[in-house]
Amino acid sequence: MRMKANNLLFLLFLLVFCRCTDDFAGFDKIIPVSGACFPDVSDKYTYPIVPGMIEWQTAKSMDEVFGFCQLPDEVLNTISTPGLIDALIHAPLFGLSLISSSVGVKGWHHNYEQFNSAKELFGRKNAGSALIAYYRYVCLNCCRQNRQSALGLEYLFTKDEILNTMRRKEKKEAVWVILSKHKQIYGSEVFPLIYLMYSDQYKPLMDYARDHPEWFKNNLEGVFNSPYSGYYGSREEEVELFVSFAKKYIND
Repeated sequence: MRMKANNLLFLLFLLVFCRCTDDFAGFDKIIPVSGACFPDVSDKYTYPIVPGMIEWQTAKSMDEVFGFCQLPDEVLNTISTPGLIDALIHAPLFGLSLISSSVGVKGWHHNYEQFNSAKELFGRKNAGSALIAYYRYVCLNCCRQNRQSALGLEYLFTKDEILNTMRRKEKKEAVWVILSKHKQIYGSEVFPLIYLMYSDQYKPLMDYARDHPEWFKNNLEGVFNSPYSGYYGSREEEVELFVSFAKKYIND
């Protein structure tokens, strides 16, 4: 009953804040799956060559291997935006080329560049609303085997190409959805929350950045200078501070 109520509230949010019907085209293709890390999509792309197959094992270069992780042009041109997100996070090498799970924004942004599904996603006008809708049905408690892919999904909220498609109300919805998963066993990352608020120039966060110039320099102004910037895996007091900012942000 609670799941149905939450789904109804989310649908009402979409109806109230949707300005253009194209913004939510294809969202009916998202299929919640109980007990699964990610939802399913009705236009799901299945990669024909994956690790373990003879073609993969006999590949002569990494370029050839990464070629197996690309979508054909005819698929890129027809797949829904939720389907595109699903194809990206299920690409055989998605996240596996990163050196550790504590890689921050720069590492993930470099990772996205290796997949044509990501490049296509960043050009979609409904990328932000589609990402919110897809992430809405992610169960981080179920992501023990898929935590790296779930992290990659969350860090999509730090891509300016996606944030530029989102209005303030959608950014608040994104923060609300991420916050709702923060206390799960494999809880959501904090930096996507920070970057969403930063992209909206949220005053309490900007005041904190002004009063802590070194933090601002290392973590926002210079976030793309270090592969570890934007990772808050162990700073509990700082994490709680930014979570408190996020809770106020969605109610302001």
